[in-house]
Amino acid sequence: MSTTHVLRRPLRYLSAVVLTALVGALLSVRLVAVQANSDGAATRNLTTLSDGHRIIEQIIAPPRGLILDRQGRVLAENIATYAVQIRPGDLPLTIRPEVVARLGEILGIDPVRITMTLDRATGSIWEPVRIASVVDERITRFIEEEGAALPGVETIFEARRAYPTGELTSQVVGYVGRIDALELSALSAAGYNELDYIGRAGVEQSYEEVLRGEPGIRQIEIDAQGREVRELGITKLPVAGKSVVLTIDVEAQQRALDALSWGVKAAGNKQGVVTSMNPQNGQIIAMASLPTYDNNLFSAGITTEQYQKYLNNKNAPLLNHATGSHFPPGSTYKLVTYSCALDTGAVRAGETLKTPAYLEVGDQKFYEWNRSGFGRSMTPAQGFSYSSAVVTYQLAQRLKIDRLAACGRAWGFGRPTGVDLPNEIGGLVPDQDWARGAISRTLYDGEVLQSALGQGYDLATPLQVLNSFAALANGGTLWKPHVVLEIREPDGTLVEAKEPEVVSRVEMSAGTLTEMRRAARLVVTNEYMTKNLGQLPVNLTGKTGTAEYGVRDKQGRLPYHHWISGFVAPTDNWSRTDADFAYVVFMHGSNTVSNAAIEVLKRYLQLQYDFARDYRIPGAMSIGNYYGE
Repeated sequence: MSTTHVLRRPLRYLSAVVLTALVGALLSVRLVAVQANSDGAATRNLTTLSDGHRIIEQIIAPPRGLILDRQGRVLAENIATYAVQIRPGDLPLTIRPEVVARLGEILGIDPVRITMTLDRATGSIWEPVRIASVVDERITRFIEEEGAALPGVETIFEARRAYPTGELTSQVVGYVGRIDALELSALSAAGYNELDYIGRAGVEQSYEEVLRGEPGIRQIEIDAQGREVRELGITKLPVAGKSVVLTIDVEAQQRALDALSWGVKAAGNKQGVVTSMNPQNGQIIAMASLPTYDNNLFSAGITTEQYQKYLNNKNAPLLNHATGSHFPPGSTYKLVTYSCALDTGAVRAGETLKTPAYLEVGDQKFYEWNRSGFGRSMTPAQGFSYSSAVVTYQLAQRLKIDRLAACGRAWGFGRPTGVDLPNEIGGLVPDQDWARGAISRTLYDGEVLQSALGQGYDLATPLQVLNSFAALANGGTLWKPHVVLEIREPDGTLVEAKEPEVVSRVEMSAGTLTEMRRAARLVVTNEYMTKNLGQLPVNLTGKTGTAEYGVRDKQGRLPYHHWISGFVAPTDNWSRTDADFAYVVFMHGSNTVSNAAIEVLKRYLQLQYDFARDYRIPGAMSIGNYYGE
């Protein structure tokens, strides 16, 4: 990290802290009261209480911690906003219809909805009922001026979560929402109340305990009707939540999203992922998933119509597809098949295998991806670079499914990576035990061949694919990917630096891993497969993939996904394990004339490394029905 960045971070923290303090000073106490259960407190004030008066405690909400990028830029903050509420005890029933109608006109809310909100309130008539949040300041001033005509109507300050970078980082940052009854019953002992907000996605959810802080308590005296008489004092000061600093830099995230947005538009599809990681420590550099959503809508109070639109979108914009969706990994999974065959001795690095148009198993023909074969024999590395299906089938026949599955699990497939984001899924690595339990039979020979290709029953998340190639880059270490770099006090004081955590080791020889890194470089430089990808001015490695899915068209063709995953090495010495940039690009349903993921990768690396030349091929993203490796 440069000296400029080191100096800049405290200044950003200071600005954020000052803003948070100002907001906290403006905000009113959360008016959620519980009867004081301290006999001592009641006894101390007994001599000053009138008949029927009681002491209750009110919760003081703590300021929620900030979320910042690794340079200290604010990604989630608290801003002061206004809300409108009605205290039913101050609104005579005889004039309630007129007041509700007038308030509805001012706020642009159906009066029937306001009436229903009041009728559903279950607390004391002196407890305020929230009518509207995030109200424009001009409207609140008008309500205050009309106070005589609007008895019982009050305007208050409250904190609202704001996300300055919105859609750019929403899949990682997440959002907060009002706590529901089920959550409240489980969390009330931790000081949560019905007016609290809680993390619903992303870092807001996975680091809820860190970000929330500790609520404070004040005691007040109320009369027999529940009306506040006087404040007796604060018995516990609120403690602000801690700030969470991400591994992600906003500028790096923008590059990933820009490349993916271009690709999705050019290919005419709707879903895609671009994610990168430092293979030396598991730090996520960028994580872009499309379609996405605006997390500000949730903090501002999303409408039913807006929320339903998100839910009805079949491409699931509320889901982070990098971690929460799994797909057939296609030929990216050949990393497992070829490394497994080499390391177990099922094939030698210098051995050659024939590449006819198909491999016949029983009475079935399993064709090469180009339907014609390559007409020559290939070493495993060459077969990997041409993504030869027939070579892969021969390796699968030698390995058998259980040994292949064991190697898949060794590379991290079939289980969650452990990333510090919620709702990660684990994918699927089929073996015979799984088959007997899930489909009540063993796998057929043809299904074993498909599994070696990363198709059939195989399923993986983009992050799992990325993590496997990161392990290849670093010599076999599977780190637990993480998006949080540090936890800090509100004033910027370091509380915890998140240490890299090793999940497991890929127990394969250094020779096997070196050969696979060399083979991954051959993929990139094979112009038959990847056109000009090898001309990029970096030591790029990769493995492309195409995976069929869904329903056949009138010509009997299936739609397909495109993949590419690999890493950028500091030199072309493939025995070295010090690469610091690994990537995955996934394009869902991109039926283009070339592999759409390759073109997105070119754009991403151009932005990431500031290439002077644009290496994208005109027309490569045109719609067609390419079926590659």
